[in-house]
Amino acid sequence: MMPATNLRFATPFAILKRDLKLLARWLSAAGLAMGFAACSGPPVDPPPVTGLPRVMGKDQGYTRTIQSEPDTFAIQTGSRLFRRAGSPDIDLVGAIHVAEKDYYWRLQARLEKSDIVLYEGVGKKDDSAPEVEVNKTAYGRLASSLGLVVQKPGIDYSRPNFRRCDLTVEEMEGLLEKEIAGGGSSAIAAREARDELADIGTAMHGRRWTLNAALGIVRLSPALQEHLRLSLAGVGSDAREDESTISPRLDQLIKEDRNRHVVAELQKLLRRERGHRRVAIFYGSAHMPDLERRLKAMGYSPAGPVTWESAVHAHPYAAGISADEVKEALGG
Repeated sequence: MMPATNLRFATPFAILKRDLKLLARWLSAAGLAMGFAACSGPPVDPPPVTGLPRVMGKDQGYTRTIQSEPDTFAIQTGSRLFRRAGSPDIDLVGAIHVAEKDYYWRLQARLEKSDIVLYEGVGKKDDSAPEVEVNKTAYGRLASSLGLVVQKPGIDYSRPNFRRCDLTVEEMEGLLEKEIAGGGSSAIAAREARDELADIGTAMHGRRWTLNAALGIVRLSPALQEHLRLSLAGVGSDAREDESTISPRLDQLIKEDRNRHVVAELQKLLRRERGHRRVAIFYGSAHMPDLERRLKAMGYSPAGPVTWESAVHAHPYAAGISADEVKEALGG
């Protein structure tokens, strides 16, 4: 599925349903890109709105979109601290893989409060191979096109308290191959998921020319850049879950199977290592609702509300994007 590499910042397996929806939208938008002017259109007056700031769309637990000003929208990710008597605090720290630089500075400051940080990053069992250059990956190209940064190097993973805690490529492939060997409907679902993983890996490692060309066009059009920033900011408001872009088995592999692994490793850590006061689990924000359920099953309770950090801002009306287009980007 993947070349011999260890992508600690944004592996293909960390792609969320919403990320894949966005990739499809980016490609569609790029097909129309030649119709955009190289500069933004005339500004549009924002429609009147009251009660700001307001959350857009439905509650997704640890991902949301807010409107803080008439022409300011942002995607936010959440973090939440959990406590259990006689045990270290557990801090669930949600993230997205491409964002503004100061977003990662704020997350880094929160992570510094933990004695141990268990972070996501699917890698090969052999970690000796060199990493893929960030700027050649799909996330790297996207970040460059939109004036954003990728999670790594946005986050400093060299800290001694950071520990990669995720399934390896071989372990994930092994789960699917075992189901394929078992036959039946499970085998059909696992085979589909295996093929999807390979396809995602090709795209995310920068080897899909259509995606690369689309992002190249984005770089040339400030208007298109703002459209895509708005689409990214609107991920947290997207309630259209019926528009599935990956199979149920792949969705389960990406989130539930990996969550099960990180919680099992957390339980081992709590048994074997004493003296820690706080442990962070640093994963994509879509993992957090399921991780929260697993922590509660272990007897943990929230120590307070979700803390929100804005990751990507968009100012669509200043770029000449109409109110109807804004509504569409935010899920109708």
